[in-house]
Amino acid sequence: MEETGQLSEKIRKRLDRHLNELAERQKQIDSTMKEMLGQRERFAAAAHRLLESVVHPRMVELSHQFENAFVSDRHSGTDFYCSCEFAHTPRFPATVTLDIGLFPEETGEKVAIRSTLDILPTLMEYKRNDETTLPLEGSDEAVGRWVEEKILEFVDTYLRLETHPLYQKDYTVVDLVCGMPISATTAPCRIELHGRALYFCSEHCKDAYLKEKAP
Repeated sequence: MEETGQLSEKIRKRLDRHLNELAERQKQIDSTMKEMLGQRERFAAAAHRLLESVVHPRMVELSHQFENAFVSDRHSGTDFYCSCEFAHTPRFPATVTLDIGLFPEETGEKVAIRSTLDILPTLMEYKRNDETTLPLEGSDEAVGRWVEEKILEFVDTYLRLETHPLYQKDYTVVDLVCGMPISATTAPCRIELHGRALYFCSEHCKDAYLKEKAP
């Protein structure tokens, strides 16, 4: 009987030790989760401020340069985005989105900033993504400079749509004087003759055509 009593005591000790281990593990989980959620909240507050005060105003400034552009913000968890979308037009015959995203870096002390460019249809090569990592706090100027650099790179890419032959193929016309293919949306000279629009690459070609047609 004494032997079974000793066994029961040993079993109880193991059970108690196991319960203590579970309790200690739960304490560690609680502490980790508290720190993680606090870190997430701190990042969200800082990233939201960066988006509103640094990224968004610069994207709005970009949109003001184009009649077919509009800006929107969104966030999902700890990810924050500002997008500038460009509608399809004869001058820029593609649907285009420039997206600037803010994401938490592993330590939570830095922010990953990513630019993403989508052009549909895709008929030319272009740089789709770029990314950098900066301190989460005290880097407004650095974030602003990086965003401005990506915006200027985007403008250079977007303007290529205006003259790219694959994008402009439905809007390409021929100068009747010199035979040069030109875009009807950007031709510097245009006249109406017998209900028909005629396009010219320069005033010289237009004047030569009118002189030839003069009675």
